[in-house]
Amino acid sequence: MVGCVGDDSYGALLRGNLARHGVDVSGVDARVGLKTGVALIVVDAPSGENRIILSPEANHAVLAGDVAVAGIFSDSDTRPDLLIMQLEIPLPTVLAALARAREAGVAVLLNPAPAQPLPDAAYAGLAHLVVNETEAALLGGVADSASLVPSTDAEKAPQALDAVARAFVAKGVRNVVATLGSHGVFFLTADGRSGLVPAEKVAAVVDTTAAGDTFVGAYALEAVAASAAGREFDVEAAVRKANRAAARTVERAGAQDSIPWRDELV
Repeated sequence: MVGCVGDDSYGALLRGNLARHGVDVSGVDARVGLKTGVALIVVDAPSGENRIILSPEANHAVLAGDVAVAGIFSDSDTRPDLLIMQLEIPLPTVLAALARAREAGVAVLLNPAPAQPLPDAAYAGLAHLVVNETEAALLGGVADSASLVPSTDAEKAPQALDAVARAFVAKGVRNVVATLGSHGVFFLTADGRSGLVPAEKVAAVVDTTAAGDTFVGAYALEAVAASAAGREFDVEAAVRKANRAAARTVERAGAQDSIPWRDELV
């Protein structure tokens, strides 16, 4: 993991928790004089839906030059099989990392959250774009995100969502995935394969926090496994497995601690 925390108790807590779970945090700097980014998460008890209030702090200290310092692209021993990025660090840093990954031949999964407009160059050669309906609407120039959500019993995605996904593909994205909460997940590939995968049934929705992050993690595992085995990536199978992982997450309270282990999903 590459990032930045403050030289404070929150930073030590986050780095320590990640390290205990096997994450290499040598690329996560603890900057003296900065505070660790904090997210205040408000959960609606009846529905499990959440709202997040973010104070980025040290997250915004991850600058474009840090990508080179981390050496994640230049060193063949540390070059990733897949680079996963979101937008909680400065946009120039994201764009610089995307460009470096493209030059190094490293596949990228972009989860543009919190969403903001992106230049067309950000989509060129992108292996995976994972968005929710709000992000798809903002990036796709759609005024009403509700127009991208299918009805409860729909077997096909709305025409508006299909059009937005095709626009992303036209800009260079190979796999577009749109998570739609209880309405399922839509996918579209550069070779024209598409589908709407139903949401997984859960006993009770306790807290939706980290469901999207869990989905991205499980989906990414499938992409990396396919590449390592030299087989074609099956986006629909990856979506179904990621759906199962996210379903387990929403049945539990919390963020990091709610994410299931892989063997819980067998």
